Amino acid sequence: MGGYYMNKGNKMLPLVLLLLLCFLLAGCNSAPQASLLADESGLAEQMTWSVYDVGSGGYAEMSAIANVLTEKYDTKVRMLPSASGVGRMVPLRREIASVGKVGDEIQLAFEGKEEFTSKKWGPQNVRAYWAPISQFGFAVRENSDIQTLKDLRGKKIPIIAGNTSVNLKNEAMLAFAGLTWNDVEPVKITSYSGQGEALIQGQIDVAGINPTASTMFEAHSKGGIRWLEMDKDDNGGWARVEEVAAWLFPINTKQGAGMETGMDVMGHGYLIGGYADQSEEAIYQFIKSLNDSFHLYGDALPNLALYSKDEVLTEPKGIPFHEGTIRFFKEEGLWSEEKQQKNDQLIERYEALNEVWEKTVAFAEKEELTDEEFEALWLRERESVN
Repeated sequence: MGGYYMNKGNKMLPLVLLLLLCFLLAGCNSAPQASLLADESGLAEQMTWSVYDVGSGGYAEMSAIANVLTEKYDTKVRMLPSASGVGRMVPLRREIASVGKVGDEIQLAFEGKEEFTSKKWGPQNVRAYWAPISQFGFAVRENSDIQTLKDLRGKKIPIIAGNTSVNLKNEAMLAFAGLTWNDVEPVKITSYSGQGEALIQGQIDVAGINPTASTMFEAHSKGGIRWLEMDKDDNGGWARVEEVAAWLFPINTKQGAGMETGMDVMGHGYLIGGYADQSEEAIYQFIKSLNDSFHLYGDALPNLALYSKDEVLTEPKGIPFHEGTIRFFKEEGLWSEEKQQKNDQLIERYEALNEVWEKTVAFAEKEELTDEEFEALWLRERESVN
């Protein structure tokens, strides 16, 4: 009987080994398939994108683009939504996703700041692939006595729980007027989109938000709102803004709630980005596909008009552009020696930050520093990088 079972086991062995091999191959291929974007023949058959949470503008925009790429190139796109900045960066770092629709988290990851100061992170070698411009500003009630940013001293300014990106922009706008959080009354609120209602109800004196947010149009219909201007020619004010966040810049818009004419507010790249190790060819083909299919998705949502090559940010701000994107910009006459110099300087900055990071990590391990001691040391040491 023992011989029977042994013989049966031997017959089953090739099948078991075949199944095991298939399983291993599937496991090995899953991550590279997700991290592929394109090659010389065009877009990959399937891609995974890390995006904002369902219901957000960023999710809607990327969904519209994904639908077009599927129809035009037969490319299947899997979306990984997350409400947090770190949550959007993790799939990119782990090469589960190749593309991220990201906010300031990619800028902060590049710098190794805020949520990215722990030993698990540090400076990340990331790049901008495409940079549609978004707006941001301070809105007040129409009958408010606040006329300029300087009038915000002592006023109730929102801090959004768990939203470093928004809070940093609010800090930058305060800095424009020479103010800090110590000069105002910070008010913690739980919802970015809830600022419109909180403003009308008087819970806050100002809302820091995208002027085109639907909640601000609703707030304007209920009680009227207006926006505090940030004069584009106030060089001192904008220098202070850049000290807080180097990727912010002046922009004029008339698309916001309650805006009757063009107003100077704050702009930033609402980036499509990822890591630098994507090949030049892959990023070039990806960007080319976005451009070639723009006429199919550009009218799907109002903000998608800003994804046009004629509207996107082409000057490096905060993080460098990828070589594949630069190749596209050069072909379209959108690049210059000055932009290349700024891009090179940002790459050099990352290298300098990473060098300091590695030294800090080595010292911390040798001295057996706690996580808190390590992060405090890193924040001090990184200041040596100009």
